Amino acid sequence: MRKSKWNKILVFGILTLIFILSSLSLVQAQANNQGKITAIVVQGNESISKDLIISQIASNLGDVFSKDNIEKDMKAVYDLGYFKDVKIKLESFRDGYKVVFEIVENLPIKEISIKGNTVVSEEEMREVMVLQVGQIFCQKILKNDLDRISQLYKDRGYLLISIKDINFDEEGKLWINISEGRLEKIVIEGNDKTKEKIITREINIQPGDLFNFETVKKSLQKIYNLGYFEDVSMKLDPGAEEDSIVLVIKVIEKKTGKFGIGAGYNSEEGLMGFSSYEESNLFGGGQKLEAKVEIGGRTTYKLSFLEPWLANTPTSFGFEAYDTIYPKKDKEGEVILAEYDEERLGGKLIFGRKISDSVRLGLELKSERVTYELISGILPEDTKQGLTNSLVPALSYDTRDNVFEPTSGWYHSFSLEKAGGFLGGDYDFTKYNLNLRAYISTQFIGDLVGISSVKKITDNLSKGVLAFRAMGGIADTDLPSFAEYQVGGMNTVRGYDLGEFSGDKSLVFNVEYRFPLAENFQAVLFADWGQAWDIGQSINLDDLKFGRGIGVRFDTPLGPIRLDYGINEEGVGKTYFSIGHTF
Repeated sequence: MRKSKWNKILVFGILTLIFILSSLSLVQAQANNQGKITAIVVQGNESISKDLIISQIASNLGDVFSKDNIEKDMKAVYDLGYFKDVKIKLESFRDGYKVVFEIVENLPIKEISIKGNTVVSEEEMREVMVLQVGQIFCQKILKNDLDRISQLYKDRGYLLISIKDINFDEEGKLWINISEGRLEKIVIEGNDKTKEKIITREINIQPGDLFNFETVKKSLQKIYNLGYFEDVSMKLDPGAEEDSIVLVIKVIEKKTGKFGIGAGYNSEEGLMGFSSYEESNLFGGGQKLEAKVEIGGRTTYKLSFLEPWLANTPTSFGFEAYDTIYPKKDKEGEVILAEYDEERLGGKLIFGRKISDSVRLGLELKSERVTYELISGILPEDTKQGLTNSLVPALSYDTRDNVFEPTSGWYHSFSLEKAGGFLGGDYDFTKYNLNLRAYISTQFIGDLVGISSVKKITDNLSKGVLAFRAMGGIADTDLPSFAEYQVGGMNTVRGYDLGEFSGDKSLVFNVEYRFPLAENFQAVLFADWGQAWDIGQSINLDDLKFGRGIGVRFDTPLGPIRLDYGINEEGVGKTYFSIGHTF
């Protein structure tokens, strides 16, 4: 009996020694990266396939065991995103080591709850999400889903979108909380003269609103288009709350008052002397006042005023009074039959209402008396004088990015002038007028032409603008000569005399390619078509007169100085000099 007891103790001792030696060998192998991998086993996976897990393991059978490599494999498996936990267990197996990946899978998703969204609907978010109810929760897929949700916001201009407090609980419910980012306040800097309200009323976003970059960008362009500032820029500062920001708008004011006495030249009216005062931001309140006297080929006295925001509403009101004398000649070929002055004395009351950022209604009440003073010869038979009272309603649509130097967008307007009737006066007629313009950046030239040898050329060409205009008018009756449509000259069809073609209806088409040559200096290639027809004549496109040419523009504080050389169909050229773009 005592012998049997000692035999049991001996057997137990031998087994204990074998276990200790085996463990020491395994620990030593782990410490010294010794031994080979003889088996790789995955345990605990139920929904996720073994093949997917194995595909992430770089270690192979027969490789020398490496603690670093196994830890990388463990991380790669975990990074699949489907698992709550991944552990490694090592076992001796066939003179090597069995590497056991113990997997704890995430729960299947039972419910998805999205909170905090007001801009993008939950349905839109679910459409871009790969994770759905019933699937095993995957952190990697969720991250990609959240990126796609963020992109939905950013595509609409909501750049402050953040997704926080994401939680997947023990009951299989996925919680997603969205912070859309709000504007805490607006700060205006640099407006020494301009009243703050003149700037803030152009901003389409208010404190408390969700911050939208596209809205802010359009607002900055509206502020610049006021014409009071050399530059308008913005920066964002953190707000008091974590998900809010402060919008800081910095303006650099420019001189808006202009007073001048001197002489000038207009290619169609000759040398003239002038005295003028113009203020486009009167006392910093945004009103426009202009007084002008010109004496020369044309004599003009003009006084005008415009309040763009009447009683702090987007309703404008203005008036204009003028007295202009135009020198006229009646010619037959090169023979002058008569010389006379046409005087237009009149005034306007001007109303406007902004319907939206791009749509505006206008209304003018106009009264004008036209008289003639004969200098020599006999007045033409069609020269009629008298009083014209008219009402001019108008509708315009404007999406130009820059009203002074547009590079993209549209400008369309429709107006009719109703003269006489209940308004009184000596003439009764109705004129219908349509003006369509489009501006297209030529950036596509640089995108299409990638040849390095022509890059310097295409760099300037791709910074240009294609400008198009189509305009026409038609009257319901025979018009007095002073009210006829005038075609020809620097603002319609270049290469021809001012008003060389006149009638009761007209068509004009213009194409310009404007591109920079240097700072504040650009070149223009243009082509013009146009004609006017008398009452009883049908509009015929074959009658259109054609002019083409080249020009340059010099940017100045007064606006772009324009010098054009136009050639008509007979090859005769004319030079035109003025201020401002043709359209």
